[in-house]
Amino acid sequence: MPQIEIEYSAALPIAGALPKLALAMHHALAPIADTDVASFKTRLSPLANLVIGDGNAREAMVHVDVRLLSGRTDTVKQAVGQKVQELLLAHLADQVDGYSVQFTTEIHDLDRGNYHKTVL
Repeated sequence: MPQIEIEYSAALPIAGALPKLALAMHHALAPIADTDVASFKTRLSPLANLVIGDGNAREAMVHVDVRLLSGRTDTVKQAVGQKVQELLLAHLADQVDGYSVQFTTEIHDLDRGNYHKTVL
């Protein structure tokens, strides 16, 4: 925990920037979510098959799904979402020229009773 998935339009020229973005998220979100950086896991998922709006090839998206162990207040979840949006723009806005990009973020609870973790 936390689990983050960044899904993005594969046509966007951002793949090289995403590992830095992920690390920035880990470090920025850890104090907000009251967890340690070592617990974060981020998956980077390019989406080659998606349709946005009217299907224009210059329409694109970056969606970040953040899952935190349950028990965080709505205020914490809002702060996490706002920080993710800030980081998305700071790391990617200057790399998406020529595209109309929707940057979205969603925060979810991981049910503590159903989340299992083993570290070797």
